[in-house]
Amino acid sequence: MAGKREMSGAQRAAAFLMSLDKEAAANVLKSIDERVIVELVEAMGRLEPEMTDAESIKKVEKDLIKTLRKPKSARVRSDAELHAMLEQTLGKQQASVLFDKIQQRLLHERPFLAIENQPAEFIAKALNAESEPVVALVIAHLDPSLSAEILGQMEAERSLAVVKRMASLIPPSFETLVAIAQDLDARVREIANGPVPPNPSARLRTIAEVLNFSQPPVEKGVLEGLAKDDAKMATEIREFMFTWDNLADLDKRAMQKVLASIDTKTLAISLKGSAAPVEENIMNNLSSRVRDMIKDERETAGPMSMADVLTSRNEIMKAVRTLMESGEFRPARAGEELVT
Repeated sequence: MAGKREMSGAQRAAAFLMSLDKEAAANVLKSIDERVIVELVEAMGRLEPEMTDAESIKKVEKDLIKTLRKPKSARVRSDAELHAMLEQTLGKQQASVLFDKIQQRLLHERPFLAIENQPAEFIAKALNAESEPVVALVIAHLDPSLSAEILGQMEAERSLAVVKRMASLIPPSFETLVAIAQDLDARVREIANGPVPPNPSARLRTIAEVLNFSQPPVEKGVLEGLAKDDAKMATEIREFMFTWDNLADLDKRAMQKVLASIDTKTLAISLKGSAAPVEENIMNNLSSRVRDMIKDERETAGPMSMADVLTSRNEIMKAVRTLMESGEFRPARAGEELVT
């Protein structure tokens, strides 16, 4: 058992019971106080796989001074099996009352239990339509490993915003939490059983790609028209039209215009973890003296959080979009050939 997490008393008892056959387990439960049964059945639902393997069961048997001829690996029972076990022990009516109590208590402790066995990809897709505070609330109530997978499915900026929200969460009422959990469970099931609903961000990226193929007057007219009705949407489309990675494709004249308004510290931080083509294009458009200054700044700064890096990159991207909107430069468009 070296290196394995120590089980609580309730978990040891639950693991032992679950290694027995149904009738034997029911007979043991008959002599246990109802309040203990609630805790015991809850513990059954919280057992990790490592707690139910043959080695763990042997340890439990030794601790409980039980000798079995051939220990068997336990398995987690379904709700139906647990309900049947309680019925055999307590009778149908009392078992139903007790099972409802158990479910209510589990719901208070793990309101999003219904989606915990779903793939992180499905949960992330279901959360796409939610606000950052709601996403933060859900992530905070899930197992950390699952939460990490879900965040990994999101764009870096959104996942960062969600993590920041988690640090200042104000717990809602239990009724609100349950309503969110039920709505999310329904959407996750819908995603699992059918076509995935369109992602709003994906639609905006598509619009951005279409505009990148359009002539400047068309692009300008569309974006100005959108901005009158929905300024936020127009801004997001502009951001998708030119991203950080697109800096790798900027020609020398455009790149130097962008870099002219950025200080060396911001540049040094923004290049941390950047793709090689972007870094090469930026560095190649700087004087040797400025390149040396940036290298020194990077070494002095040391390791930094992605949040600080994104903040610096945003400063550069603001400068890019300001120049684009003013008409001072226009990046090469998709499908556009450059000739000399």
